Amino acid sequence: MKKRYPWATPYRDRHGKPRWRFRRKGYAPYSFKAPYGTRDFEREYAACLSAEPIQIGVNRIIAGSVADVISRYYSDNAFLDLKPATQTVYRGVLERFRANFGNDPMRRFDAERIARLMNAMRHKPHAAARLRKLLTQLFIIARRAKIVPQGFDPVKDTKPPKAVSDGYHRWSEDELTAFEAKHALGTKPRLAFALLLYGAQRSGDVRLMTHETIEGGRIRLDQSKTSNAVDVLVVEPLQEAIDAGPLGEATLLESNRGEPFTAKGFYNLMKRACIQAGLPHCSPHGLRKSAARRCREAGCTPDEGMAITGHKTLKEYLRYAGDSDRGVRADAGMAKVMANRDRKLAKARVQAAELEAENA
Repeated sequence: MKKRYPWATPYRDRHGKPRWRFRRKGYAPYSFKAPYGTRDFEREYAACLSAEPIQIGVNRIIAGSVADVISRYYSDNAFLDLKPATQTVYRGVLERFRANFGNDPMRRFDAERIARLMNAMRHKPHAAARLRKLLTQLFIIARRAKIVPQGFDPVKDTKPPKAVSDGYHRWSEDELTAFEAKHALGTKPRLAFALLLYGAQRSGDVRLMTHETIEGGRIRLDQSKTSNAVDVLVVEPLQEAIDAGPLGEATLLESNRGEPFTAKGFYNLMKRACIQAGLPHCSPHGLRKSAARRCREAGCTPDEGMAITGHKTLKEYLRYAGDSDRGVRADAGMAKVMANRDRKLAKARVQAAELEAENA
């Protein structure tokens, strides 16, 4: 029988107490703190799945180098207090930066060099802004460790390139219909599609949903990125997709090897499915934006929509929900302007007629 949590195995500690640990080749072992099968256990398990493989030779680091400061940051509370999903994203950015500049002394990154780096990333404004944000954290670590002089803060004298994109494409109703027409119920892409659209959650939460997540006809989870708790009804189209499957053992969605999807593996699954449906410009995260759009178009209040998507701020929810009603509101506003103009003209004509009658 398949294990419920691949790479999680039971053992007894030195006191004879039953415990569980995560053991996966190439990754750091981890002893679970929460009881097996609980929500906290699942969060710890998700963090283990999202962790980076052990790097060979990481101990050979030049003192005062970029790699040295990055390693110090990984062990600092500023990084350790982040959510596992955020840690994974930040590690990806920093490891790419380390691969290019790891042996360079940190003090060589003055404002001029950082500005050149930002200019070179103009085609990736969001990535540039994230790197600049992390450089701010690295210089805090470097100043505290006396790797750079106190007061040396070159990042504040730079600016990231301006982002002109609205981010991930928000799927239209026609695009949603085209995907469903291509991928029938009972296929893995259709199940993933339904969980993303009708669950209105992020890919990082959807790919790690378990059978317990949807017990009682509701999606109940604490979002991995923000820790926001969501409690969303499993609506009929989603229930149909769940009933049709295919469902995994450990998680609702599993790879062909019977393991939970990695972030890259899940994205690739959905991206290939989008291309097959003739939607190469669409992505899995755009389905969350479509879910928010549907909330707005249905007349949901922002509070109701945010309860479904789990957004923390109204600004971010409205960015996802979009604003395609501008034309309607503009027409209504212009109608009021013209009606007011007509009233003024009519009033002026009446006054002119009265004045002409008085002078007659």
